[in-house]
Amino acid sequence: MTALPAQRGRTALTLLVCMGVMALSMADSIGATFAVPVMTNTTIAIGLERTDLQWVITAFAVPYAALLPTAGRIADLVGHRRLLVLGLGAFTAGAAVAITVNSFPLLLAARAIQGVGTAAMVPSSLALMLAGFPDERRAAAIGAWSAAPGLSGALMHAAGGWLGQDLGWRAYFMPSAIVGALLLCAALALPHTKRLAGRLPDPFGTALLFGSLSMIVWAIVQSPTWGWSTQLAAALGTGLVLLLVAVRRSSNHPVPALELGLWRTPMFALAGLLSVLYGLIAFPMLVMAPMYLRDMWPDDPALLGAGLAPISLGVLVSGLISGQLTKKHGPRPVIYTGALLVTTACVWLITQGMQDGPPRLLEVWLPASAVFGLGLGALSTAISAAAALSGGPERYAAAVGASQSARQVGAALGVACAAVLMDHPIVSGPMPGYSSSVLTCLLMAALAGVLGLFLAPARVKKPQPAEQPAPPAPQPAERVVPVLVRRDPPPRRTAPEPPPSPPSQPSRPQVPVTSLIALYEAAGRVAEAADTVLSQHAVNEQAPPKPPSRHRAHTS
Repeated sequence: MTALPAQRGRTALTLLVCMGVMALSMADSIGATFAVPVMTNTTIAIGLERTDLQWVITAFAVPYAALLPTAGRIADLVGHRRLLVLGLGAFTAGAAVAITVNSFPLLLAARAIQGVGTAAMVPSSLALMLAGFPDERRAAAIGAWSAAPGLSGALMHAAGGWLGQDLGWRAYFMPSAIVGALLLCAALALPHTKRLAGRLPDPFGTALLFGSLSMIVWAIVQSPTWGWSTQLAAALGTGLVLLLVAVRRSSNHPVPALELGLWRTPMFALAGLLSVLYGLIAFPMLVMAPMYLRDMWPDDPALLGAGLAPISLGVLVSGLISGQLTKKHGPRPVIYTGALLVTTACVWLITQGMQDGPPRLLEVWLPASAVFGLGLGALSTAISAAAALSGGPERYAAAVGASQSARQVGAALGVACAAVLMDHPIVSGPMPGYSSSVLTCLLMAALAGVLGLFLAPARVKKPQPAEQPAPPAPQPAERVVPVLVRRDPPPRRTAPEPPPSPPSQPSRPQVPVTSLIALYEAAGRVAEAADTVLSQHAVNEQAPPKPPSRHRAHTS
């Protein structure tokens, strides 16, 4: 009697910790975007330019992107619960250091430690979700896990204006330290999972990826200072050479840092490119929006929160809708629709929002930012589903990890480019820096919409034939024993009568269950959409063997 409540308690604790990990990582990323404009006039930023302050965000994204492809494999070998505890410890310690330091290099080191911890937390939390829930409840659990970042992002955007009013930029890292410590204590109570035998992924290849991305980002940030010089060429060349060496080493290593087999698949390569474009679209806007609104309303935190909340709310609402749309129509039309929404919002902001004087909150900024959030939610859901589908069921986890890593690469590059454009705009006008950043997002969204059309179309009408062989199922049972039919005709009449009753009995309890699962599926922004379409793909592969059974029944 006590075993069942204890099992439910462990399951609920697993769900709480894993959802908290995802919510915390998103809240920390958004908090960093608030901290950058607040620390502009503080002692820690003395002698630093705006492009230098963006390293607070980039220092987190670079190790996150470099370590994420191998973190899933490490979790299988070390243990999912153990790696989650280590990741939470590193993340919380980095947040605590960020609160207390007075040196900018130490702050960047703390942010890098947080990036390493997040790379360990995210895949291990997903693995714990998959292992801790039965098959019939796994889809709903992953849906809740996927929706947690949207909820925390909306909360941080709404409260971000007030958070730094009295305590300054350090206040934006306090939730990460406090909530991280609470989640760490809760994670210690989780059950251990089985550890797989094998070798760890190539550490030297991972270091090469980290060095390559760091050099390329550094070259982008320093490009305005260096210009077209030998220094810029040397930095970019070093980054590209390190990337080529990492790819070469991964092609020969038994446990590579990069899963090249996935990237050799054309559809996954396209989905990975779309993931990079998503990072180039979303993260520069998330960095630019708080800076723009704080410049417009420096002393009004209420307006600052009201101006940013529609972006996160739009992402959350669109994720709920896009999960169902991706299930029914596949990722291609959803990606195109999301790109169209983002492009429309960017045009709206450039032509109507980026003007002299305070922004028109009700007329322009709120509806445009809401449309932008809706587009981001559609792109996030559909691109992740496209990556998972192109990888196949046997490489689902690797495909999701590689897609998220590509997204963080785009984030690091996008934030660096946005920092450069703010001080060295490519267009003229009342607000050339902000307009240049929004214009770049517009171009990346348009490119993503065009590339999304080259994805393989989804097969949405194939699952129907799988339901047709069900009605003739009783017929083979009657014809398999023709001698009994001749001798005893009454059972022949009673045989068709029992089959209708069993289907009617389970159909009643299944109605609320299927409707409940459908609601949870709608909340799945990433893995939910991919799991649903993959299940349809599996049904398509199982459907062809059943028509011959009908043929045998007729021939017999």
